[in-house]
Amino acid sequence: MRPVVLDGGDRRCVLLLLELRRLITTVPADTVIHLIATDPAAPLDLPVGAT
Repeated sequence: MRPVVLDGGDRRCVLLLLELRRLITTVPADTVIHLIATDPAAPLDLPVGAT
């Protein structure tokens, strides 16, 4: 299965989190989501492997 890409562009983490949450409800449980974000706080707010 190919990963799903969510390109956050220059959106702040709050908006990314809402969009990610919406996306998670539409994909199978074992789907890998590749999140692209330019917000410097993204690694803190949305850590790798967060569930």
